[in-house]
Amino acid sequence: MEPVTIPPNPIGQEVRYRTARLAGALGLYGIMLSGARPGAPYRTVPDPWPGDPARGRAIASGRYTFAGTTISPTGSLWDQQEAGTGWRIAAQGFEWLRDLEASGGDEAGECAQRLTLEWLDRDLAGSKPASDRIAWSAGTVGRRVRAWLYHWRLITDGLSGERTEALLDSLGRQIRHLTHYAGSDGIGAERLLGIVGYVQACLMLPMFSPRTGAAIGLLERELSYSILPDGCHATRSPRIQFEVMRDLVGLKELFQEMQREIPIGLMTAIDRMAPVLRFFRHGDGGLALFHDSREGDSAEIDAVLGRADARGRAPARCPHGGFEKLISGKLSVLADAGAPPGYPFDAHAHAAPLAIEVGYAAERLIVNCGAARLTEGDWARAQRSTAAHSTLGVEDTNADEIGKDGRIGRRRASTVVERNEADGAVWVEMSHDGYAKPFGLTHTRRLYLAPEGTDLRGEDALDGPEGHTFTIRFHLHPKVQVSLLSNNASALLKTPSGTGWRLRVSGAAMSLTDSVYLGGSQETKRTQQILLTGVTGPEGVKVKWALQRETKR
Repeated sequence: MEPVTIPPNPIGQEVRYRTARLAGALGLYGIMLSGARPGAPYRTVPDPWPGDPARGRAIASGRYTFAGTTISPTGSLWDQQEAGTGWRIAAQGFEWLRDLEASGGDEAGECAQRLTLEWLDRDLAGSKPASDRIAWSAGTVGRRVRAWLYHWRLITDGLSGERTEALLDSLGRQIRHLTHYAGSDGIGAERLLGIVGYVQACLMLPMFSPRTGAAIGLLERELSYSILPDGCHATRSPRIQFEVMRDLVGLKELFQEMQREIPIGLMTAIDRMAPVLRFFRHGDGGLALFHDSREGDSAEIDAVLGRADARGRAPARCPHGGFEKLISGKLSVLADAGAPPGYPFDAHAHAAPLAIEVGYAAERLIVNCGAARLTEGDWARAQRSTAAHSTLGVEDTNADEIGKDGRIGRRRASTVVERNEADGAVWVEMSHDGYAKPFGLTHTRRLYLAPEGTDLRGEDALDGPEGHTFTIRFHLHPKVQVSLLSNNASALLKTPSGTGWRLRVSGAAMSLTDSVYLGGSQETKRTQQILLTGVTGPEGVKVKWALQRETKR
């Protein structure tokens, strides 16, 4: 699998974008954003997704939890320039308005208006428009425009005419900004968020209605290459798969609310993405932990799939996204068999070729560490490492290079996968060359799932020169209890339901050590991991292992 590449922007959009950036460099961009004040929205359309009342009450009390960080400032929310990038993006995106709306009461309304007007005053007092790169990135502006339009009554009820007009003036400036930047600015799903905000503004504000066709054109173009032919998002992230689909379903419902024809490209994207979202779910209803993902809320995932009205079944594999799923009985295995995504979709990709997750019924057994909500710092980089995944690593080195800018570097693994199915059994062979340049090694992982769903066999092989240390990791879900048996030649895993599984190994030394789980609702949970370690010999190495269900005697 090769990473997706981006086609050039349409000439007209590229000219607008380059002209806007030049005007910004010359201090003239404010002129480009000036214009007539838009009128109020055609109609008030409620936010399609519910907020969290507890988070809303916390915000009203001055406690802001964004991107995994809680800040209780003594001054204004907008004075926290030292906060992390993820925290500031979440604050500037205003999606927390839905939490205030959900908490209800006068205090929530007063807080929403106060914070919005404080933002407005600081923006108008800026030295030049769009001077804050975070506040004025296309994705953040797209989020903010959508939030303001969905919660227009919340932020304007009882305001003076002068203040409401100031908000409308600002809204007009932000939407004009999107006419220049949407579709050109941002990485990963952030590009799409700018376009979605632009489309929503054109649907809801009379002044921008004539631009609806152009905005839809940008949307359909973005979806045509960010959604792969098999329906997987180009980031290869289950979390982003869900979030993008949620945004698209909300946009589809907005077209229906406004009694407008739903664009074919939008409906096609939803229909293609829904089966892949189902593919990424474990038996507990949550998401697999690949590429910056957490379990998520299974009820929210159900709601998005239900409202998508896309009935396609989960596929057995995603050949373009680079994932395989082996299912037999109640046992399921998800495997990352793909290459890392290319720019601009690689900002949060993990170095985890051939990583697996294993679940039985509604219980997770073998997992990856997942992703904390923190987007910066050593901890954020550690969770992207090969060692944070249930796969093989060599010499404590990542299988894909993660550059200082956070993107995948020049050394990136390419993968090959072959799948066969017969008589209810599934056999998958995957390989990658991420360790070829530094060590001359190729990693091959073979998986066999027997028909009855109680026997998973695996083999990890390294082909190449001798003398290189390797570690195969099986990170365990925090609810799994584990103990080593038979002079550390096997391990017994027990789940909360009482189900027992025995892991047998040959060709490597087995040990047990601590790990962390970042996939749940809490930031971190302590757990354990099984390590299989060794050194490559003259003919490389082969490690065979089997995970089999224990039968009650």
